[in-house]
Amino acid sequence: MLQSMRQSTQSTAAKVIIGLIVLSFAAFGLETLLPGSSRTSVAEVNGEEITPIALQESITQQKRQLVSLLGDDIDPTLLDDDRLQPRALQSLIQRALLLQKSAALNLVASEAQVGKSITSIEAFQLNGMFSPDAYKSVLANAGYTPERFRRAQADDIVLTQLQTAISETEFVTQTEIAATANLIAEERDVRYLVIPETGLLAGEDLSDTALQNYYQQNEAAFFNSEQVVVDYILLDPADFVVSVDDSVVEEQFNAVKDEYEVAEQARVSHILLIQEGDESDAAYGQRVAETAERIGRGEEFADLAAELSDDLGSASLGGELGFTDGSAFPDEMETAIAALTEPGDISGAVETDAGTHFIRLEERITGGVVDYDSVRGDLRVSIEAAEAERNLLIAVEELRDLAFNAPDLSGPAASIGAEVQVSEPFSLGEGAGLFADTRLRELAFSDDVKASGNNSEVLELSGQRFIVVQVRDIRAPQIAPLEEVKSEVQRGLRTELETAALADMTARAETLLASGESMEAVANALGVEWRVELAATRLTSQLPQPVLQTAFAMPQGQTDVLRSVPVPGEGYALVQLARVNPGAIAALRIAEAQQLSDLRSGEQQRLSFDEFLVHQRNAADIVIR
Repeated sequence: MLQSMRQSTQSTAAKVIIGLIVLSFAAFGLETLLPGSSRTSVAEVNGEEITPIALQESITQQKRQLVSLLGDDIDPTLLDDDRLQPRALQSLIQRALLLQKSAALNLVASEAQVGKSITSIEAFQLNGMFSPDAYKSVLANAGYTPERFRRAQADDIVLTQLQTAISETEFVTQTEIAATANLIAEERDVRYLVIPETGLLAGEDLSDTALQNYYQQNEAAFFNSEQVVVDYILLDPADFVVSVDDSVVEEQFNAVKDEYEVAEQARVSHILLIQEGDESDAAYGQRVAETAERIGRGEEFADLAAELSDDLGSASLGGELGFTDGSAFPDEMETAIAALTEPGDISGAVETDAGTHFIRLEERITGGVVDYDSVRGDLRVSIEAAEAERNLLIAVEELRDLAFNAPDLSGPAASIGAEVQVSEPFSLGEGAGLFADTRLRELAFSDDVKASGNNSEVLELSGQRFIVVQVRDIRAPQIAPLEEVKSEVQRGLRTELETAALADMTARAETLLASGESMEAVANALGVEWRVELAATRLTSQLPQPVLQTAFAMPQGQTDVLRSVPVPGEGYALVQLARVNPGAIAALRIAEAQQLSDLRSGEQQRLSFDEFLVHQRNAADIVIR
């Protein structure tokens, strides 16, 4: 398990996440340590400062989201502070404007709302229930204190109230709905010719002679930028796979078997009473006694917790605290929990630094020990992966030292038992395979590597791969040989010929239609298939999507005009708009009409709130430093 954890923390994504967490803590600490830091700002919104610390935290939050989404495949340039800063600053300005407006409107979030919001966050839950331990751990990793997080949640609730108040004042008139329905329910009769790709060109059109002629006429289109060919050494985790003996696995199990022991677990709930600052000892004692009396009368514990407990986090969950193995809570609580034997047993008053607790045992799970055979496979995989990683990192460090001083890569490769490979030519702007990585191409084209001929530094790629390169050959800008770009030449010639053939076929078809011929007659004359759909709408149609979009973009009344559109899997279509029937809301089913009304209302609400934001910004005094 320890080896597995160690392995996981070596990935690029994990390193980035850990770095961001450290940065978050550093930023939070600096806010309280630097003299005058609270008076330093990157912007002011109506006199309210936005501090560099707040901006850095916003940037850090964006980085975490990007790392979470993209993982090991993330482009490091996406995490550049300068790239993320403008968006982060604008979001802080917008938030400040909305919070100021909320304060002016006296909008507030109650303690109950904040508590309910926090306990419903999935990251703070275990097995679907709010966990105080998870709550504290997640906040600590993110650099938040509970009080600071509660303030942020309260602000979020207030902002939601503001947005709801603005959006829900909007309404849509029946005239607007009818106008939208006229558009949505509009019916169009559509005819189209199906032109297969194979029907546009003859075999000799793409002959070697035709390709040679096209290449000579368009040589400038096949001009290669400067390219390099490099020697490189690639260290891949797959090259360091090891196999360990059973004795090693068993020895490791014996060393860490305590980690596989499952301690006895108790799931408990509690009612916590906290003496208020202005509450006398007598009044507090009376409150404790009344709580004990009501518990003794057999009142439902969860209901009492919701009504009486001062622990807002657990009160909304009936006092639920989750599981403990004897170490999760203060000693006084753990002693009381250990004395409860049957589910449903309730302790007397238990005093801790937090206040007075009444604890109920909900469930007790017997502990146990995992046997060797059940974990041997996973443990072997973990040990082998850790050993392979260790060997890889040793080789990487050795390669760094050797490549720095060596005139080429042959010596370093021999020393670590690696192979020197040769790349295909690539340019600064384009490469394939490993060299599709922008960072690697920039490294190869750097002055130190390309101009001076030195070995590069060792660069880490995705998937814990490492590479070092040396330029073998520099190819000056030139017209690429035909054989090298033959596929591009074929594509270019094919596109040119198909475009010309399609234009010619469209002109012939339009001429026939203008002379009074039907679409069927035109199809027969051209030797192609024709199809028709009557009363097609934007929402209900069997037409291919490109044909549908084209038909609804065409003006009515021009039945002898055709538009060509590519249809994936079939070739091309020549589309004719035969007739248009205006839509009407009466033609919609009840469910469709309601869906349309909801859609139109949602759009209007979003537009209204966007306009409100623009107004607030235009009316504000904003200074960006």
